[in-house]
Formats: sequence, C-alpha cells, structure tokens
Amino acid sequence: MKVSISKDVFKEFHPKLKVVLISMKGIDNQSKLEESQELLEEIKQFTKLTFNKDTIKNHYLVSPWALAQQAFGKKAKHYNTSAERLIKAVLSNKEIKTKDTLRNILQYLSLKHIVPIEADDLNKLEGDLFFSLATGREKAGILKKLNKNTLYYHDNKKVLGTKLDYWHNQKTLPDKNTTNALIHLEILPPLDQKKTEVLLKDTTSLVRNFCGGKIKIFSLDKKNSSVKI
Repeated sequence: MKVSISKDVFKEFHPKLKVVLISMKGIDNQSKLEESQELLEEIKQFTKLTFNKDTIKNHYLVSPWALAQQAFGKKAKHYNTSAERLIKAVLSNKEIKTKDTLRNILQYLSLKHIVPIEADDLNKLEGDLFFSLATGREKAGILKKLNKNTLYYHDNKKVLGTKLDYWHNQKTLPDKNTTNALIHLEILPPLDQKKTEVLLKDTTSLVRNFCGGKIKIFSLDKKNSSVKI
C-alpha cells in the first residue's frame, strides 16, 4: 500500500504538516480490553480537572488547527479536531470507551497529548491511501458532502475520514477481531521534533504492551510526501 499527501495540502493548509503512520500487524485486540478501559477512565478524570467547555479551543495544542484553517478565506471559523471532540464528550459525561483495546488506547493518548489520533483496520482498506483537500464533491457517508478545502483522507474507493470537522467512516474502524491496523497522527506546530518523539515513544510503547504485534513507523511531510508501507 502507498500512502501520499497531496501537494496542495502543504500549500493551502499548512506547510509544516506532518503525518506519522504506525503500522501494526498480528495484534491481539481483545485480551486486555478491561485494562484499556480502566486506563481510559483514569485520563477522563484528569481531563475533567484540566478543561472546561470555554477553554478547550484556546489550548495551545488545539488552536493551531483553527489557525491553519483560517487560510481558507474570510469565512474561516473554529473547526473541531477529533481530540477536541473527545474532550467535549468527556466534559459532557458521554461514554467514550469502546469494545476493542486499540481504540481505547488511542483515545487515552489523544486526551493525554491533545492530538488527533485515529486508526483503520488495514484489512478493510482498498488500494492506496491519500490525504487530500476536498473539492466539494466528495461525500462523507450517504448524505453529507465535504466542504471545499476540508482536509480528508481516503482510499481508492471511499472517504475514510475528515481531520478537522471530525468524521470517520465506521466501516474501516478497528474492532475486537482486528489483527492488522494503521494508526495515523497529524502533527502541527507547536509540536516540535522533541515533543513528537515523546508522543511516538508513548504511543508505540502502549500499543505494543496492550496489543502486541509487529510495529513499523513511517513519517510523511512536505519533503517526503509518499511512502510504501
């Protein structure tokens, strides 16, 4: 599988965008479910002590996404990231735990580091993977069309997710039977190289401890915008 970021993403969205991919093969996504749910519950309580509904969008790791989107014109507004939506769900006392270990761990990491983190079941993807800006004709699901210049990702057959006004295709999400998965993290300043390395170390350590399997890491940016995994 080839993963690519379109050149216009760096021109129109943010020149320093980095996408980090973590390929996981041969994972066990069931046996440590209860432990993953307990870990997620701990970070939920910490999140409630740290945030309130009025301060989320001003957090220094959330605001860069809104600032990047402002390049799209006078109608720019604050766009939610998956991390921001997750925080809001916690503050609203909504249930966020899932029935698979990997997604619980990723939600824990997203709340801890305040970054968008998502995964797909590799066996459910079709063809190559692309990160692009929408033309306005693409559909997220049956009814919803993507707004023009929305950052989204897709395979050869379908839209998989949008990365600002967050939506994810339910058909490719990992589940308890998933054995191969692809995690992706979108990185923007002020997350520098040092902070990114800490995030990656934490992520790979946790997913390896909870899910096992073989892990490989790939990084995409303006200079290296495609990779085979």
